[in-house]
Amino acid sequence: MKGLILKDLLNLKSTFKMLSVMMVFFAVVFLPQGNGFIFGMIILMFAMMVVTTISYDDLAKWDAYALTMPVTRAEMVLSKYLVMVILNTLGAVLSLTVGFVGSIIMGKSFDLEILAIVGVIYLVALIFGSVIIPLIYKFGTEKARLMLFLCALLPTALILLLEQFNVPMPTTGNPWIYLFLLIGLSVAGVILSYLISLKIYTKKEF
Repeated sequence: MKGLILKDLLNLKSTFKMLSVMMVFFAVVFLPQGNGFIFGMIILMFAMMVVTTISYDDLAKWDAYALTMPVTRAEMVLSKYLVMVILNTLGAVLSLTVGFVGSIIMGKSFDLEILAIVGVIYLVALIFGSVIIPLIYKFGTEKARLMLFLCALLPTALILLLEQFNVPMPTTGNPWIYLFLLIGLSVAGVILSYLISLKIYTKKEF
């Protein structure tokens, strides 16, 4: 299992370098404006790199080779989810680091709002990753990316449609309720996604 995870992280070495340059660029552009866009951008960039690892595997015909070794299909699938969590966490840590350093440079205090933004985006990134991995195993990388884009548009379109018809949105005086709901949805989504991916991957022939 450790070898599978390490293999994916090493394959992303060049991607990490490119992301580092992009992070510096976004930090210079958005931090002086007090724009929280950069925090989401960093986390989502790292979160979607799990798609890149699967693409590399497909190009190298890795799965057909790996399954000839003492590695189970369950371990192959689980390693991708662990890589997704590692990348998401790395993105969140870097976002907090950028926010903390940026606050010092600009002479501002590092408030809880930044921590809340990073936490919410981290959970949302887990949900999106849980959606796209089964889609990749089922339909391939390119089709899965298009489907994920459509999945992201549907909730946005629904909210806009409800606002257009003046449908009242649910509200509550306690924002912690939404946080716990999001945490529960993220955990349940990852578990369900893994089970679906394992079922799809078990039936695949390489």
